Amino acid sequence: MQPFREQTPQKTVSNLPFTLIYNPQMGLALATLPCLGLLIIGHTLSYWLMQFGLASEEIFRGIQLPVLDPNHQKPL
Repeated sequence: MQPFREQTPQKTVSNLPFTLIYNPQMGLALATLPCLGLLIIGHTLSYWLMQFGLASEEIFRGIQLPVLDPNHQKPL
């Protein structure tokens, strides 16, 4: 019979989903690069969408549209 307070060897169980990363600092270091990449891609995408909006405003401005003939009796 075992004594009440006998030390039994305990196995360490990792709560992380990947057993390759045991150190939380290493996981944070590996997750930093994709997060920075997403921020840079988001900033670039928002810049290009804003530029596209400004260009489309210039296209549909009244100065660059053709002058329409006000004579409605003539067929096109």
